[in-house]
Amino acid sequence: MKYSSVYEELIRDINEDIKANIISPDDTLKVIRKRKAVSENYHPIIDYYYADSHPEQKHELMLVKDVLQEMVYHCMLAK
Repeated sequence: MKYSSVYEELIRDINEDIKANIISPDDTLKVIRKRKAVSENYHPIIDYYYADSHPEQKHELMLVKDVLQEMVYHCMLAK
């Protein structure tokens, strides 16, 4: 599966969470990336957690709006 199709699903999920007032664009998410780079040292986002969650995997903190921007950008590149 190409990561752009995964991104489309994650984008939809995040936008639904924003519409439901679960998160806002300025909230922080814990982002999990694929360990193996897919191109030019890019490690795609494979999952995310809310700030109050405690994922066991290595993660990075990102603003919701930055996560969306990155995923939308890479979806556009894939088309």
